Amino acid sequence: MTTHRDLADQSSTLRSRPARSRAKDGSTGREPGAIPWKKFSGRISYSSCNEDSRSELKALRLGAGKRVFCITAGGGRVLNLLYDHPQEILAVDVNPTQNHLLELKIAAMRALSYEPYLAFLGVRRARDRLKVYQGLRPALSHAAGAYFDAHPELVRRGVLFQGSLERFLVHVSRISHAVRPLWIRRLFKFDDIAKQRHFLDGWNTRAWRFVGEMLCRRSFLELFSRDPGFWRFVPPEVPLHRHIFDLMHRYLCNHLARESHLLQLVFFARYIYEPAMPIYLLPGSFERIREALKATQVTIVTAPAAAALADVADRSFDAYSIADVSSYLSEADFGTLMDEIMRTARAEARLCSRGIFVHRPLPPDHVHRVRRDHNLERRLSFDDVAMVHEFLVGTL
Repeated sequence: MTTHRDLADQSSTLRSRPARSRAKDGSTGREPGAIPWKKFSGRISYSSCNEDSRSELKALRLGAGKRVFCITAGGGRVLNLLYDHPQEILAVDVNPTQNHLLELKIAAMRALSYEPYLAFLGVRRARDRLKVYQGLRPALSHAAGAYFDAHPELVRRGVLFQGSLERFLVHVSRISHAVRPLWIRRLFKFDDIAKQRHFLDGWNTRAWRFVGEMLCRRSFLELFSRDPGFWRFVPPEVPLHRHIFDLMHRYLCNHLARESHLLQLVFFARYIYEPAMPIYLLPGSFERIREALKATQVTIVTAPAAAALADVADRSFDAYSIADVSSYLSEADFGTLMDEIMRTARAEARLCSRGIFVHRPLPPDHVHRVRRDHNLERRLSFDDVAMVHEFLVGTL
């Protein structure tokens, strides 16, 4: 029997619960092609918000009364979706540490004002993060508190940049600066896209392309990022390193470098231009999202996405933000997830899904059950600061 428990005081809208370990068809995530999740469940894989949640907000059309199903990941997507004040968000992740991180970010947002919040997370310098954490500790679930009690260095260093991906980007930043430090600093100073585009003539040198492609090779990414699904559905004949390099070049020809919070992490391993930080870290958005936390019910569930939906009644949700979860699922599990999405979707519910480099096709049974917005998909793929995603957006 699934249980619910308040994490804070009785007026709290944040709840956390486990879900059943398998979906209705008995799926356990162990079919051929599935990711061995337990291997990665003891670490924080993503701690910042590397995607552009403006894409989800455009795709999902949220507002008062809407109920949202959302993959937790680094927690930033969940907080960013609160900007449109939905009625409820069910935040789900198969990795419990990602949910622990979301709990901590929410507890800190409720307790701290803007400047201390940035300092606690790691955007600004701070000396007393562990002391601040002790003040937040009573608001966390037992599991989340136990995790951060056992890993105080994550809090002390600023938890926003302590995920495996973020630590991998530290290596990328150091290598990039060792090769072309002055060029990188100049790139991030531009506020005029025409001037930046002209400056990029110096980007495509043989030496810089060699370094960029080396950093993006499958072998290098596998060694340092340890992301189990990053290039899983990219055809082996596609030169991944060249594809990433070319996508970044396309983005920089059309968008200012400093306005991408992901590129700031890639080249500096931190945020150097704060006006381009993720939505929930911006001063105007911070107070709006903090207010939304007083009214929006946020339920946090640790389970595979399909298993979490299997616990939900028919016609429950108006929107689904499933990130790039399809990249990590076997064919059978992806079909099960889409079955559960269709069952739990209200009329005219919206779906926003990302695929890394390519988006896998919908299961045949569902192709005609999603009214896709191909124009919006193309615009989001072109503008999203993550650069490497293809979108599937539509009405169910």
